[in-house]
Amino acid sequence: MKRYEIRLPYARSELLAAAFPEMTAVEIGPTTTLLTGVLHDQAELHGLLHRIADLGLEIIEVRQDA
Repeated sequence: MKRYEIRLPYARSELLAAAFPEMTAVEIGPTTTLLTGVLHDQAELHGLLHRIADLGLEIIEVRQDA
C-alpha cells in the first residue's frame, strides 16, 4: 500500500469529492484540488486514473509519498 497525491486544476466541490470516495479532496487554492489517499497496488492507481480520464478531468501532477 502506498500513499498518493493527485493534483487537479479545479476548485474543490462536493461533486468532485463524491466522485472519489476513497480519496480525501482538499482545496489547496482557488482552482486546485488535491486528492490524497492510500492505494493498495498499481491496479488500483490505474483504475483511479482511468476514472479521472473518463470524467474528462485533467491532471496536473501525480505523486507517490515516500
